[in-house]
Amino acid sequence: MLLSRVADNVYWMSRYIERASNIARFLEVSYLLNLDQPATAEEQWAPLIEITGDMKLFKARYGEATRENVMHFLMFNPEYPSSIASCLRIARSIAKGMRETVSTDMFREINALGKLVPAATREKADFHIKVFELCREIKRDAMLIEAMASETIERGQGYHFWRVGRYLERADKTSRLLHVKYFHLLPDLTEVGTPLDDLQWSALLESLDVRETYIRTKGLISPDKVVEMIVLDRGFPRAILFCLESALDSLYRITRDEPSRPHAILEKLCAELKGMSADDIIGRGMNEFIDDLQLSINEVNNAIHEQFISPKAVTAGA
Repeated sequence: MLLSRVADNVYWMSRYIERASNIARFLEVSYLLNLDQPATAEEQWAPLIEITGDMKLFKARYGEATRENVMHFLMFNPEYPSSIASCLRIARSIAKGMRETVSTDMFREINALGKLVPAATREKADFHIKVFELCREIKRDAMLIEAMASETIERGQGYHFWRVGRYLERADKTSRLLHVKYFHLLPDLTEVGTPLDDLQWSALLESLDVRETYIRTKGLISPDKVVEMIVLDRGFPRAILFCLESALDSLYRITRDEPSRPHAILEKLCAELKGMSADDIIGRGMNEFIDDLQLSINEVNNAIHEQFISPKAVTAGA
């Protein structure tokens, strides 16, 4: 079994890089969604903080959920552990301690990404444009690191801990991106089914880098088809079911097909999703579905920690 310290480092380095990329997607999709709002409508940025579960922390530091405040909190705030700056700093620090595990080229990319986000202030006239540009760079560089991991890491336990971390984080954040869209609809449900609604779904697909694929394979945008693609599509690399099945596959490779509690939880979750349709999810209530899904993903994460990383796991491995 891989040493618990190494497993922990690989797992969390992967998750922090994926988290930074996905927070960038949150900011990007909210920026695009607000651009699509009618000229008379007020911009909606509080939903982006609501879905992180950190509204109390945000209000204590910033007060009003303006565009600039939300962007600064999620992109630059060094005191917020899930800001992009914090995630990249932690990933970079982990990579520095794993020079014997990570290839030189991959370390250089992680190191460069960790220094990408500057210590910016909100007073710049083009602040929101700068944030939008940074989001694009972070997404692109994170994808490059993923490609390098695929090409340079030996297909052993380290590689599969990387995959488990990446795919669990991606499944969680894809569900939260979907939550952003639904929060944006809450102020006025009369917009559902209108051209504005279509524009918002389009912005969501764009943030997942799948809009062109969707149009090519499914045609006109409709909520049920979008939900089917980003939740249940087993061939789309950012779909929730694809991510969870990929994480499950790597868990089995780590344990050499021996089942464990993380396997059991994840297998049950995958089976539940495979038994659903998009209409089932929408009919159940998207917010309720996402809340339950995130609780299950957290349960898998805790079980992985107990199985492979906790002091108990170290003793068992010895």
